Amino acid sequence: MMDFWSYVKIQLGQFFFVGPGELRDFLSSARHSALFSHYRARFILSRVRMMAAVFAVLTPLWMAIDFSVFPGKVAFFLAGGRIVATVLFAFLALFCRCGPKMGNARLAVGILLAVPTSFFLFSRWLLAGVQLNALGTALASGYTFLPFVLATGLALFPFVALETMLFSVPMLVVFLISEFVHGHGILPGLNDLVVFWLLLLISAVSSMSSLSQLQLMKSLFKRSSVDPLTRLLNRRSGEQFLQLQLAQAKRQKFPLTLAFIDLDNFKLINDLYGHEMGDAILLHVAEQLQSAVRDGDVLIRWGGEEFLIVMPYATLEQAEKRLTDITRSRILQRPDGTPLTWSGGLAQWPRDSVYSWQELVNLADTRMYHAKESGKAKMMSQ
Repeated sequence: MMDFWSYVKIQLGQFFFVGPGELRDFLSSARHSALFSHYRARFILSRVRMMAAVFAVLTPLWMAIDFSVFPGKVAFFLAGGRIVATVLFAFLALFCRCGPKMGNARLAVGILLAVPTSFFLFSRWLLAGVQLNALGTALASGYTFLPFVLATGLALFPFVALETMLFSVPMLVVFLISEFVHGHGILPGLNDLVVFWLLLLISAVSSMSSLSQLQLMKSLFKRSSVDPLTRLLNRRSGEQFLQLQLAQAKRQKFPLTLAFIDLDNFKLINDLYGHEMGDAILLHVAEQLQSAVRDGDVLIRWGGEEFLIVMPYATLEQAEKRLTDITRSRILQRPDGTPLTWSGGLAQWPRDSVYSWQELVNLADTRMYHAKESGKAKMMSQ
């Protein structure tokens, strides 16, 4: 019998139009793949630079209006705040070239939002109690709606639900406190609550838009990165993943082993039994390999009947033992009932003197061909 929480998850998945098991990926990014996180971080950082460039241009232009409406001293301090904000925005736009990691992306968004939020608090404090004419009062009231711009800006980023809360809740708290204290003591007025409710509503709509962007991004990423037959990473995405994985291995000094696998005499299956049977066997092989590798390993369909297993934190000896165990415990068969074997080659960084992922793959590929030439149905690491 289905338990209550399983039922709730199914209903939520149907409501948000996500597949089984995908709802968690929209609540938290903990289970996102390294490749998708890299792709999402690069996109977010580009949006940060774009927004920062727009703010860097528009922020100083308002100084002319400040000096024409507000008293000289107030306008002078507002101009100083705008100059500081402009410099920070320009820095983000021009020099935010950090690595595409989600930690860097979240930090960049945090800085982007913190700058106008700080200016909002500064302007509210500076304008408090200042006697203004009708036009000045109207413009000063306009500063109140700066958080609305920021809340709307969240819709530009493909965030999970926890990330939207991470950025929207502090803005709501800052705005609420400033409204409560500004001219009303501790208790809020009715107008304050109405404005806060509007800000809360806009933040919720922006968060939904952000989640929609994430859903679209995941769908496009899956279509472009996953092999349609085996549902493994395709070669193009596999190359990007290898580049990231080797760079991480070099930074953190852990071994990285590749296993290049090619099914033996697979062409005969297509010739004798047709490509549909060949596709069915490829899918079965992919499922068997995927169920046998470790959680941290990644399986890639390299092309045709070739597969690449990426095994971080594994030495050649550990990888060879693991693949031998897979061969012994999972017997694959051809349509005629005879065993379906594979040949493979292993390569490991830093044991093998290579400097790029391309060299590492080529070395594993070369050893795979040596295994075929020496009788097939074996793995070679030398």
